[in-house]
Amino acid sequence: GGDIDKFVGDELMAVFKGKTMVEKAVKCSLEIQDKIAIMNRGNEKNIGVGIGINAGAMVMGAMGSKDRMDYTVLGDNVNLGARLCSAAKAGEIIISGRAVKFLPKSHTVNLKPLEPINVKGKKDVIEVFAVTRDVGTPE
Repeated sequence: GGDIDKFVGDELMAVFKGKTMVEKAVKCSLEIQDKIAIMNRGNEKNIGVGIGINAGAMVMGAMGSKDRMDYTVLGDNVNLGARLCSAAKAGEIIISGRAVKFLPKSHTVNLKPLEPINVKGKKDVIEVFAVTRDVGTPE
């Protein structure tokens, strides 16, 4: 339910839109972690991916020049999403307190509060949560 926006080094950025954007991003993140776990079975070297989710106002549209144009998103909330991605450990999905506010009250996402983090470019600490699974939920 999202669009891959770009690859930045070893990071992939996806954009989700609409009222269910955060739910879609969380579901996608869990599916990514599931696929990586399956892929790692039987491999000598495992890979681990940390995922960060943020939401909020951003600029979306065609950016660039006549020689190089890119349809993308820009802004402080995009930057914070990248910082959360960098802060997430292998196998971890972290979501900002701001993004949690976009989840409907009836959401089924399990959230574990984490210690607030400092990120580059922000004076105040950022409230973050780990997305976890219910006990007994298949991985």
